[in-house]
Amino acid sequence: MKSLQSLLKTELKINTKLPLIVSVSGGIDSMALLSMLQETQLSLVVVHFNHLKREASIIEKDLVESYCKAHELPFHYYTIKVSEGNFHHQAHHLRAHYLREVADLYKTPYILTAHHLDDLLENVLIKLTRGSNLLGYAGMQMMHSDETYTYIKPLLYFSKHEITEYVHKHNVPYLTDDSNEDNYYLRNRYRHAVVPLMKQENPDLLEQIKQYHHQMTSAFRLIRNITKTYLKETLTIPIDLFVSSDEALQDDMIAYLIEYYKLNVSYEIISKIKRMLLSKKPNQSYKLSRDYAFIKAYNSAKVELMTKPKMTKIKIKEGKQQILNVAIFTFLSKTDLNTAQYIKLCYNKLAFPLWLRHREEGDLLTYDYGHKKLKKLLIDKKIPMDTRNRLWVLTDNNNQVLWVENLYTNQTLGDTHTCYFKLEEVNQHA
Repeated sequence: MKSLQSLLKTELKINTKLPLIVSVSGGIDSMALLSMLQETQLSLVVVHFNHLKREASIIEKDLVESYCKAHELPFHYYTIKVSEGNFHHQAHHLRAHYLREVADLYKTPYILTAHHLDDLLENVLIKLTRGSNLLGYAGMQMMHSDETYTYIKPLLYFSKHEITEYVHKHNVPYLTDDSNEDNYYLRNRYRHAVVPLMKQENPDLLEQIKQYHHQMTSAFRLIRNITKTYLKETLTIPIDLFVSSDEALQDDMIAYLIEYYKLNVSYEIISKIKRMLLSKKPNQSYKLSRDYAFIKAYNSAKVELMTKPKMTKIKIKEGKQQILNVAIFTFLSKTDLNTAQYIKLCYNKLAFPLWLRHREEGDLLTYDYGHKKLKKLLIDKKIPMDTRNRLWVLTDNNNQVLWVENLYTNQTLGDTHTCYFKLEEVNQHA
């Protein structure tokens, strides 16, 4: 078997001065990984989870803890309690949370699990069944990183047979999880019914899946590097670039933005968003979750946090006043101040008080030549929808539009009187 020392130090180029956080269940795979890692002389920290589903869980905990004591390894124990919903999904997220917690404690990014080549085959089959993107179809990766942590599967190219041989040769203790025989779970149905038939058809199936994994991963990395170059860290897709790009790049641009926000992505979602971006409609959105949407606004597209416009209407007073903690509105009916930084509004008669609000359906703008709907102005100016929803509109008490932020000032009201006003954004990070 290939040396993990060479794999971790030479191929994966990890910092060998930092500890490795190892998730160990007590089963044959994770105990084999732990034993192999001890041969590397690297610093190890063991984390064990009890999912409170089987009576044998306590025996597994005792086995792993005893092994750690015998080899003087730090041992961390967590219970995983899932009361309702998708058990595997929630348990996975809880395990990940606790592994990151231990990694933070030891000031290391490295988190290791014992997934192997047979797991990779099953993972690919599940992705093909449920649908995914290019990276998903490639299957799990030997190493991947986010902003803080690096997740490593050192045994990913080791077969179950090789692991079993190693354990028996080195007398590594382990326990068998009976739930691995339960065909209630999709992975187990593949393991017991589908994979044996595939191996009968091709005895070198695992070698083939390794080659498939290499090819798909290489193709993905090439496309992803181009995607990052195109988007230039702006997290915004230029529509003209999108339209002229190859379909594989179009799919990956969409997937990249969705993955960045850690949202669910599938081929169906990508296809729907792609149709939206290729359509001639300038302003559209696709809801990704309760909080996020994929927004197309004229010449660009991006993922945005959805904020529902509040029905806000604020009575304007003389002087300065706070507007929803986001702006300061100053209104002066008479002043000796330098008004160069103010908007000047001339009028003969207005229905006071004045009101500041967001746009409403039917808002009408008045010009010397007639009227124009605010909605039409926003379309003509190609104002993105999210910007439209944040625009401030100043009206009098009869709902006559006097001013629209950055776009319009009513100049048809006469010139008998003059007032001044300005809107200043509040720096909320100050």
